[in-house]
Amino acid sequence: MQNVSTIRSDGRTVWRKQTDAILLPDLIEVGPALIAAAFRLMKLIPAKYVVEKAWRDGMVDPEVGVVETSSGTYALGLGMVCAELGLPFHVFGDAVIDAGLRRRLEALGGHVEVVSKNARSANLQRLRMQALRQFRRQHPTAFWPRQYDNPDNRLAYAIFADHLLKRVGRQFTLVGTVGSGGSTCGTIQALRLINPAIRLIGVDTFGSVLFGLPNGERTLRGLGNSLHPKNLRHECFDEVHWVSAAEAFGHTRMLHGQAGLYMGPTSGAAYQVARWVAAGDKTNPVVFIAADDGYRYQDTVYDDAWLAARGLAAPRLDVTPVTVASPTDARAPWAQMAWRRRTLQEVVAGHG
Repeated sequence: MQNVSTIRSDGRTVWRKQTDAILLPDLIEVGPALIAAAFRLMKLIPAKYVVEKAWRDGMVDPEVGVVETSSGTYALGLGMVCAELGLPFHVFGDAVIDAGLRRRLEALGGHVEVVSKNARSANLQRLRMQALRQFRRQHPTAFWPRQYDNPDNRLAYAIFADHLLKRVGRQFTLVGTVGSGGSTCGTIQALRLINPAIRLIGVDTFGSVLFGLPNGERTLRGLGNSLHPKNLRHECFDEVHWVSAAEAFGHTRMLHGQAGLYMGPTSGAAYQVARWVAAGDKTNPVVFIAADDGYRYQDTVYDDAWLAARGLAAPRLDVTPVTVASPTDARAPWAQMAWRRRTLQEVVAGHG
């Protein structure tokens, strides 16, 4: 991986790794008091933190390397870090890992196995986990970052929280999509050490079990989950939204067309919610997490024919959420609920 340099105030050149140079996002105002935290690859933060820590602690077998399950962006972050360290890595994913991403992972030295549904199970994340565990039985010294459950995933985002505090201030609302729970929960836990009043709004999708909905097919990927990761701390959230694919894809295109930010669909989902929140809250800036760039999605989200073939073209971009009192009442295309920093058990018990 090519190193880059910076010039210090004393004129000396300091060399940094590529992963250091692109670790933090640009903060870009895309509307009145509406700020995009635009990452090139957000999942680089936990991948770098966890693998480099394990490497320093002697937990990585250099002959076997690293193994993880991922639908894409975490795998790419791992690949970049492992390439810098000269480590092999193994990824168990599904069809969301397209041919272009697979080639890139393999070019970084990775071994990629794409898992498909079978007659016994349609839960791809469970099938990916089964394949990973089988690999670890055969290679017990492989280091597994455990992105869903390792608390270091959350702790890694302290650097992002510090970035926001220095550049946005101590009072704002944070909006982010939720998958493993690492980015939203880790960032807000660090932020609330400074100001407990900072609000967190989570963005999920229909078909995801994270906030009490039944498991189902998810057209909108990169957020949501069919498992309950331990890194998800429900009590961190003030508010939760569920959005549908068509509207999220439409807002992804809007973010590019109106603000010039060429980002992925989770960024569009976060922008959809943050734009609505900012319109109703004139007192605090709203920061939304734009987790990765859009180049991986040129042939899907940014392709009119692909959207039309799937009935996802021409969504209503003036849609507003329906407020619900329970996850069981959430309906497409967009639902919103006051979560009020409660656990999932508290929410379910309150509407049982």
